[in-house]
Amino acid sequence: MRMERKATATPERPAALRIRPARAGDCAALTALVRGSSAYAGRYRRIVEAVTITPEQLARDALRVGECGGRLAGFYSLVCRDADAELDYLFVDDALQGAGIGAALFRHMLGEAAARGFRAVTIVAHPPARGFYERMGARVCGEKAPAGRVTWTRPVLVVATPSAGV
Repeated sequence: MRMERKATATPERPAALRIRPARAGDCAALTALVRGSSAYAGRYRRIVEAVTITPEQLARDALRVGECGGRLAGFYSLVCRDADAELDYLFVDDALQGAGIGAALFRHMLGEAAARGFRAVTIVAHPPARGFYERMGARVCGEKAPAGRVTWTRPVLVVATPSAGV
C-alpha cells in the first residue's frame, strides 16, 4: 500500500531537514516509504515487498529519520556489529528526490558511524543507486552474488568515515 503525502519541500525549494532518531511510532510510515519507493519498481520490487521496519530493528540499529516541515522525508539504518558498520537502508520520499535529502542523510550516517568509532561503512547497494554512492565518495570493492529474493548481483562499496581521513 502506498501512502500519499503532500510534500512541504520540492527539489527546487527544499525545507530545512531535521534528522532525529526513529521512534516506534515511525515504523509503519518507514515501511510504507520502503515498499512504495519507485526506485524498486519492476524486477527490483521483490527485494522490498516483504520489508517491515520494526521496533526491534530500531532498538538494534542506528535508524535515523529525516523530516522536512514535520513530514517524513527519508531515513537511513546503520547496522553496527563488532568491528563492522553497514548501511542497511537509505530511502528518500519519491516526491523529494533531488532536493539533497539523500546526501544529507548519507553525511549524517557517516558522522554517526565515526562517532561510534568506525573508520569505514560498507554498502551492499541497489544497482541503480551505485552512482549516488560513488558521488558521495564510496568506492566499489566487490560484488554480492544473488541470494534469496535477490536474483541479481549487487555492488559492494566502502566509504571512509570523516575521522578515518582516508
